[in-house]
Amino acid sequence: MPDVNIFIKLTSVEDALKIFLDTISPIGRKYMVELEYADNRVLASDIIAPKDYPHYDQCFMDGYAVVAGDTQGCSQARPKFLALTDGSRVSPGRCVQVHTGSALPEGADAVVRLEDAEVVAGGIRVLAEAPGGQFFTPRGNVVKKGETVFIEGRQLKPTDIAMLATLGLTEVEVYERPKVLVIPTGDELIERGKEAGPGAVNESNGLMCYLYARRFGGKASVWDIVPDDAEKLKDALRAGLKYDLIVTSGGSSVGKRDYMRELVESMGTVLVHGVGLKPGRPTGMGYIEEGGRRVPIVFLPGFPDACAVGAMAFVSQAIRMLGHYPPLKYPSGRRKLSAKIKTFAGAKAVSKVLVRGDEAIPVSTVGPSPYPGEYAYVVLVGEGHEAGEETEAIYYE
Repeated sequence: MPDVNIFIKLTSVEDALKIFLDTISPIGRKYMVELEYADNRVLASDIIAPKDYPHYDQCFMDGYAVVAGDTQGCSQARPKFLALTDGSRVSPGRCVQVHTGSALPEGADAVVRLEDAEVVAGGIRVLAEAPGGQFFTPRGNVVKKGETVFIEGRQLKPTDIAMLATLGLTEVEVYERPKVLVIPTGDELIERGKEAGPGAVNESNGLMCYLYARRFGGKASVWDIVPDDAEKLKDALRAGLKYDLIVTSGGSSVGKRDYMRELVESMGTVLVHGVGLKPGRPTGMGYIEEGGRRVPIVFLPGFPDACAVGAMAFVSQAIRMLGHYPPLKYPSGRRKLSAKIKTFAGAKAVSKVLVRGDEAIPVSTVGPSPYPGEYAYVVLVGEGHEAGEETEAIYYE
């Protein structure tokens, strides 16, 4: 059993992350996925344009294709008549009606908007000049065949996928999502939905970590509840060797039933145990290995708030690195604390807050949120932060 004094000297969140992430290598597995399922996936190879885009001179305004010189000097006061033809070619003194997406007819070099023309017998009267190049995109002006459209490592968005579809692609090569095994532990835990008597708690941390892992970009699975039994815990950890990351909740502190540190040490290496995070001080990180296979592990505290904060701080970063994802970016805004938040020297405190106007009101991380408004998090460093202090409210969730 670990010594109680292991938490006297804590590793900063930044140092803990660096120590842990330095041992992680992004996964190399990749496969083809249809565009319908490519949103938020990470490209495993560069995308090279198979054709020009657009692959023809493309009109992007409803109107009339014209020779630009025919419209020189045109205005409401000085309109000019152009004969309307149905052909696919434009010649001086003539025009062809076009629509958004139409191919620019041969001979034309501009488009007159519908609202800049007046239909008359046999043609139109042009009421405004149409400079050369107006309202159409030349072939290959956006992308030329053979050019790089997106580079490996890009996390695809719907607009990116629309570009791929426009180029005629139906599937794309992406990295697999990291496989994450979540293991909830504790003698006090019972399955969700069962009646919890005194000393029993319905399991929730495993569910929460599972959802976080999915949100961060992982492909998560949850193991059955494991009691505080060293051999059963070891069996569950050994099952995790088939995954890319193991996340456990419970058993990370220094009580008689807290086995995670010694088990990880017996099966691999504990890199960090005890971080300057409030809540979340008993969080640990390392890896287990067997038969040439090494799998990183984050062992989180069982206290729900600490489990949540530890997952946001460490599990998120591990999954992002494993899956080749770019760094997470969250919206934020400056707010004033409505009440004092206590921390301790060298710690980074993470507190959930209700945002009302310019005020940030501390609330429980895992708890009821019955009040209307937005909920965010403040991250504070140093001892004690007084009411009225301005801080950054970050929308982690």
